[in-house]
Amino acid sequence: MRNLLKYLVLSAVIMAMPVLAQAADKIGVVNSQDVVMNSEAGKRAMQELQNKANAKQQELTRQSDELKKMDENFRKQSVTLSAEAKAKMQSEMETKFKKMMDDQNTFNQQMGQEQTKVLEPLMKVFDQVVAEYAKKNGFSMIVERRAVLFVGSGLDVTADITKDFEAAAKRGK
Repeated sequence: MRNLLKYLVLSAVIMAMPVLAQAADKIGVVNSQDVVMNSEAGKRAMQELQNKANAKQQELTRQSDELKKMDENFRKQSVTLSAEAKAKMQSEMETKFKKMMDDQNTFNQQMGQEQTKVLEPLMKVFDQVVAEYAKKNGFSMIVERRAVLFVGSGLDVTADITKDFEAAAKRGK
């Protein structure tokens, strides 16, 4: 019974293939990440994000280094410290560690928001460029390259869309 069902489904798919192929007149693929991130506008956006991240990253590194030094001092002095002094140092280190972790989480959230804020306008331009390219060149569908396991020659339109994207980004579209 199971095999019969498999054969029926397989037969239906095989019979539908010509219809699907005819319905999808012209299909292309594009690597959106390559287009956006390798463009001048994308590189500027990523540099802007990197500049914003650098200052905060330095602060987080400073906090981490401070914690390491505190830990080293604690290990060296733990033999000679009283129980009360040990507890105080451990409490201080835990407080600083929690602050550092909170700062790291806040930083990650802020950078995610900044990335969205910076890249969203570029992705809107990208979507417009792809739609215009598809319409102008008779594509009924252009799909993301990473979603496709195999692409035959001539179907990857990334290079053409990159040129159009660069021009649109320069126009400030």
